[in-house]
Amino acid sequence: MKIKKVLIANRGEIALRIMRSLKKLQIHSIAVYTEAEKRDQHVTMADETYSLGEGSLEQTWLNIPLIIKIAQQSGADAVHPGYGFLSENAAFARACEEAGIIFIGPESHVIEKMGSKTLAAQFAREAHIPLLPRVEGSSEFLIENAPSLGFPLLVKAAAGGGGKGMIRVDAPELLGDAVHTASQQAKRYFADETVYVEKYVENPRHIEVQVLADHHGNVIHLLERECSLQRNHQKVVEEAPSVTLNDKVRADLHQSAVNIARTVGYRSAGTVEFIMDENLQFYFLEMNTRIQVEHPVTEMITGVDLIEEQIRIAEGKVLSIKQENISSNGHAIEMRLYAEDPAMDFRPSAGFVKKIIFPNARGLRIDSALENSGFVHPSFDAMIAKVIFHGKNREEAITGMQKALSGIMVHGIKTNIDLLANIAFDESYVENRISTHSIGQNLKKWSVRNLEDEQVFLSAALFIWLERFNKATGKNSWRMLGNEKLKINNVEKDVFYYPKGDEGLVITMDDKTVSINNILLNENKIVFFRNNVPQTVVFNHSQSDAIFLIDGVQYHVLLPDILPLPKQSSNGGMLKVPDLKASLFGKVLRINVSEKQKVKNGEPLLVLESMKMENTILSPVDTIISKVNVKVGDQVIDGQTLIFFES
Repeated sequence: MKIKKVLIANRGEIALRIMRSLKKLQIHSIAVYTEAEKRDQHVTMADETYSLGEGSLEQTWLNIPLIIKIAQQSGADAVHPGYGFLSENAAFARACEEAGIIFIGPESHVIEKMGSKTLAAQFAREAHIPLLPRVEGSSEFLIENAPSLGFPLLVKAAAGGGGKGMIRVDAPELLGDAVHTASQQAKRYFADETVYVEKYVENPRHIEVQVLADHHGNVIHLLERECSLQRNHQKVVEEAPSVTLNDKVRADLHQSAVNIARTVGYRSAGTVEFIMDENLQFYFLEMNTRIQVEHPVTEMITGVDLIEEQIRIAEGKVLSIKQENISSNGHAIEMRLYAEDPAMDFRPSAGFVKKIIFPNARGLRIDSALENSGFVHPSFDAMIAKVIFHGKNREEAITGMQKALSGIMVHGIKTNIDLLANIAFDESYVENRISTHSIGQNLKKWSVRNLEDEQVFLSAALFIWLERFNKATGKNSWRMLGNEKLKINNVEKDVFYYPKGDEGLVITMDDKTVSINNILLNENKIVFFRNNVPQTVVFNHSQSDAIFLIDGVQYHVLLPDILPLPKQSSNGGMLKVPDLKASLFGKVLRINVSEKQKVKNGEPLLVLESMKMENTILSPVDTIISKVNVKVGDQVIDGQTLIFFES
C-alpha cells in the first residue's frame, strides 16, 4: 500500500526529522499539539495540524483514543510514533491495527514481547545471546536469592527504560529497600511493578546495533553505535562506529542482533542494546522497538535514511539496501544538548530561550526544534538539540565537534553545554578511556567551565560601557567612565574603566590594568584589541543578564543595574527568611511538611517533577512553615512561591 498521509504522534525535533523524510517522499504530514505548543516549530512546519487540547500527558500525548480519533478524522493512512510517548506502547500499535491505520513500527505483539525485559531475555536465550546472571521472581524471592549472584547488584524494572526503576545495590542490608523502591518507581512510570535483579558490571560500556527488517524475510544490521557516556542511565554522547571493538567481537555482536530480530519476527527499524565488560564480553540488555534518538550517527556513516526505510517497510516494500551494501564511511559523533544544570545534579531548566545560535560547518548536523528562540516545556524531556558531526575518522570528528560546541550559544536557560565541551576536550574521551560511569566520576570537573583570567570581566565591562555610552550619547564619543560591580558565573568583582585618548579605553580590575582600542560593535559581536591582541566577543542580552561567548566558552553575566543590594534590617539584625520560590517549571509530586511545622536546614520540603526528573527541594534554613502555598498535582512556574516561612 502506498502511504499518502502520516500523522506524527510526537513533537519537537523528532517530529521535524520525520517531516523531512515525508517531504522527500511526497507524503502529507499531520502534526498534533497541545495548546501550550501551538506556536512550536513542528506545528508550523506540518502540512496539517490538530489540537490535542489541554491537560496532563495522559489526557493529551498519551491519550490513545484521542490520537486514533484524530488520525481517522484527518484521513491518515499511517501513524509514526517517533520515540518516547506511545512509540513502544503495544496497546497503541494494536489500536492502530484495529482501526485500519498503519503503525510505522513493528506489530503490536512484537512490541509486547520485547517491552518486557524478562520476556525479551527468553528470546535472547533462544537466539543464543549471552545474558548477565540474573534472578527473577517475587520481591520476597529476589531478596532471598539475589545475594547468591554476588554484590554489587542491579535492581531493574522489567518494563523499564531510561534509568527509571533501576537501582544499584552494594550490600545485602540494602537489597530490600532497593527492590521496594524500584518496584514503586516501575509501577508509577510503566504501570508494571515487576522487577528483577542482575549482576552489576563494573566499568561497562554500552554498545548497540541498528537493525532493519522487512516483511519479506530480510533482516540486516547497519553497524553499531557506542553510547557509553551517560548520566542517570540516560545517554549523552553517542558515536558510530565503536572504536572499542575488534573484528571478531564486532562480527559476533552484529550477528547476535540479527539473530534476535529474526527470532522474535521483527519488522521495521529497531535497536538491540548490549552491555560490555572490560574484557569485551557482551551481554544482551534489551531491544528498542522504535527509532532511536541517536539514529543520526548511523545515517551519517552509512548514508541510509532510517525513517525512509521505516516507511518503505510499513508499505510492505522490500528493503532498498542489502547487507553487502552496508559499510562504514568515516566516523560520526552525537552530543545531546539538554536543558539542565549538571552542576546542580542535572536539575531541569525549562523556560524561555531568549536566543539560541548554532554554527554552520561542513560535516555538522543540528537536529533541534528551536530556531533563534523558543520555549522549553517543563512537561517533556530535557533534550533541546542533537549536535552531530561527521568526519573521515574519529580524530576529525572530535575536532569538528569541539569547534561546533564552541560556536553554540543558549541564552535564557541553563544547559549542559559546558559538560559537553569538557567531555569533547578531555583526554580520557579523546583516548576512548570511558565507561557508563565516566560522567558520574568526572562530574565536578566536567560540569562547569572555569573563569581562567580577567578577560571575561574586561569584556563585560567593555560591553556595559558601550551600552551606557550608546544610551547616553547616541553618537561616537569616548568620554564615558564608570565603576561597576560585575557578577559572572557567580564570581563577583569591581571593575573600573575610563577613556584613553580619542579611541581607546583603560579597564582596571584586581590591580591589573589593560588597554583596549580599535573597538568595533557589529550587531551582537564586539571586536577589539586588548593590549594589542585581537579579541572577539559574541553576546546576547536582556535588561537583566547577558550570555557572552568568548573563545568557545559561555559565561553568564548579571548586569549591574539589577545586582541585589545588601540586605538591610531594622530589628537588630533579624531578617525575614526569604519565602521558598520555585526555580524551575514542574509538577508537585509530594509535600513533606505542613503549616506551623519546624524544619531544619537541609530538610526535604517537597518534590517537584520536571522534564521527567524528580527534584527534592530542601529547606534553606532552620525555620517554621507559615503556609504551604501549593498542593500535590499543581503545575508550578519559575518564580512561583511554594512555601511561606515565618521570620
